[in-house]
Amino acid sequence: MPKTNKKEEDHSQIIESGEKNINFSRDNNGLLLGKTYEFTDDGLVNWRKMINSKYLVPNLSKFPSGTENKDLNVQELDDSQLLILLGGIKELANIRGYSKVEYKVFNCTQNHVAVSCKITWLPNFETSNSQVEFESLADAHLDNTKSFAKDFLMAIAENRAFVRAVRNFLRINILGSDELGDTKNQTVVHTESGTENAIAASHPANVLKEAMSKANISFDKIKETMVKEGAENAETWNGISDIPHKMIFSLIQRIKKKINN
Repeated sequence: MPKTNKKEEDHSQIIESGEKNINFSRDNNGLLLGKTYEFTDDGLVNWRKMINSKYLVPNLSKFPSGTENKDLNVQELDDSQLLILLGGIKELANIRGYSKVEYKVFNCTQNHVAVSCKITWLPNFETSNSQVEFESLADAHLDNTKSFAKDFLMAIAENRAFVRAVRNFLRINILGSDELGDTKNQTVVHTESGTENAIAASHPANVLKEAMSKANISFDKIKETMVKEGAENAETWNGISDIPHKMIFSLIQRIKKKINN
């Protein structure tokens, strides 16, 4: 718990982190007093370099089967080969400084949870000393979670939304460990920031597309059926991406049931 440092006239807050205390009073630039910062060539904070290495682990999906963490040195790996643990994301958020975290639940069923996380960040020099709100979305369902996580979809979706809100706002291109689902559903994609692991194959639209392929069902057939059933705006759909997110999961379950029968 934060506690008052009575030796400071401004009653600044401090918390214990590892073997030392971090002073949470800030200077006029919004930076923590007594904290050493790394900066980019543009003069912004290099938040990637502010990640404590103890919160970085190898992304084993990037290595041959059978590779173990003990065989890899995180200091020698590229960002695309790493994952950030939730503790590291929380520490970065505390260092950056925020005043509020809000969650909104967009869908909550037994098989699928979708939430957003909006963080109100404290003013600093990077935001022209203005308070800024930043929001990210995340979901968790049976096809993008693994093991015991399938029983805690709400918690997984909450963590994923928070992780994405923090790392996207702070310009960090390393995936959070909480963002990964079942590795057998993962593919490698290329982005402007380089190659990073993403759960593209387990994106709901792609899961539906795969299910349609296995059942030999065309998009036109899907559209025709949904129009007959009176699905809202179904007649305007031009592709899978036009199907509402919640309806995608309903269709996935219906098709899988058809395949299993």
